[in-house]
Amino acid sequence: MKLGCNSVIFSQLSLDAALQHIAWAGFAGAELCHQDEWALHIALDTSQYYIDHVKNAAQKYNLELFAIQIGLGPVRNEDNFNVLVKTLDVAAKLNIPVVTMRAFGKADDKEITKQEFKFIKRVCEQAESRGVILGVKPHGGASVYNAATVFQMVDAVNSDSLGVTIDPLHLTRGGSDPADTVLKLGSKIVHTHFHDCPPPQNYPETTEQQTPGRSNIDWIKLLQNLKDVGYKRALDVHVIGACSYPVARQMGIAAEAKGYLSRCLLDLK
Repeated sequence: MKLGCNSVIFSQLSLDAALQHIAWAGFAGAELCHQDEWALHIALDTSQYYIDHVKNAAQKYNLELFAIQIGLGPVRNEDNFNVLVKTLDVAAKLNIPVVTMRAFGKADDKEITKQEFKFIKRVCEQAESRGVILGVKPHGGASVYNAATVFQMVDAVNSDSLGVTIDPLHLTRGGSDPADTVLKLGSKIVHTHFHDCPPPQNYPETTEQQTPGRSNIDWIKLLQNLKDVGYKRALDVHVIGACSYPVARQMGIAAEAKGYLSRCLLDLK
């Protein structure tokens, strides 16, 4: 397992500068964010010039590119489908193994959930032809929001190109223990979005409360279970809400998270 950082924390910076700060914080790699109003560190551009530019930027700072996070609106239409296909094309050109996205739909609505799974299955067909895995993460209020609905999605889509992005905050908010969910999912886990989760009375959480080690997630248990199921992919810090922070404060959060998780990894059996 290697520690990475989602570039969203450095939303004010260019791709080159964001990667530089991720490297300075000590991470082994990065997840590149493409989401309006958050960060646009990866363009949906498959020209060879652009692909070479991104590869060179990562090589410059000795960083692996673990994933692309694509942020879309809740409407599952052809425009959003085409954006996802373009993202898969970029990932394939960059040899990035995973494209991550959050689930939409509506919690506990059978018909809307059926349509959400149909959309995900369609995207997975495109991912398979490109050798890329789609990592869907549970999200509060969505069709996939806890462990039970994660398994519903896995069964309904039934694709080798579908994986699950473990997000301990959203699993906890959905009433599931993220560490126990890891044991049940095993090899279906293809990525992680690591942010901490304070108790419900502190919702919505602050950016600082999301920093791993600041709130209630049992990180040792979660990491131990990931190790035990044979997970060998990225552990990506995914702290959001720092868009307006000074870069020095963003850097402090990233470095704190990296240091805390590194120490936790040393305690694993």
